[in-house]
Amino acid sequence: MNAGLGGMLVSMINSRILVFVLMGSMVGLPAQADTIYRWVDANGLVHFSDVPREGAQEVELSPQSSFRMPAAASSVPSAERETVGVSLYESLAISSPTEEQTIWNTGGVINISVSPTPALRTGHGIRLYYDGQPLQEQPLRTTSMQLSEVYRGEHTLRAEIVDASDQVLIQSTPVTFFYRQTAAGN
Repeated sequence: MNAGLGGMLVSMINSRILVFVLMGSMVGLPAQADTIYRWVDANGLVHFSDVPREGAQEVELSPQSSFRMPAAASSVPSAERETVGVSLYESLAISSPTEEQTIWNTGGVINISVSPTPALRTGHGIRLYYDGQPLQEQPLRTTSMQLSEVYRGEHTLRAEIVDASDQVLIQSTPVTFFYRQTAAGN
C-alpha cells in the first residue's frame, strides 16, 4: 500500500470515528438545538452542525431519537438516586462462611467477610443478621468481623448495605452454614 493511499485510509477511519463521536455527543443534547445540518465536504467526509452553511441539508430530528445517558453512580447526589434510578451497588455477597460450609472447633468464633461490588462507599454501612436477628445497633464500616458465642447447629447470615439515613440499598442472599464442636469426651 502506498503512503498516499494509507494516509487517506487512516484519514477516512479517523473521520468516521469523529462522525460517530459527534453523533453520540449530539444524542444527549437537550432540545435547544432545533435544527441540525448535514453536509459532505470535498473529501467525502460527512459533517453535522447546528449552524447552517452553504450546501448543508437540514436533518429532521424527532423527540423519539433523543436519549439521556444516566449519570455515573459516583456523581449522583444521594437526594437524586431514587429519581434517577441509579443502583450504587452491583452485588453484595457473604464470602465467608460460604454456603453450606461446616466449621469445626473454633471455640465458638466465626470470621465473617462481606463482599460489596463496588467497594463500600463513604457514609454507607453494613448491617449483619445472624439467624434472622441484627448483630449490631449501628451499621459496620468494615467488610469483615468476628462473630463469637456461636453454638452448634445450623445458622444463617444475611447482610445489607444502608446509607446514612438507614435506607437499605442492597441485600445479600442468605448464607446457611453449620457449626460443629467436638464433644469434650471424644
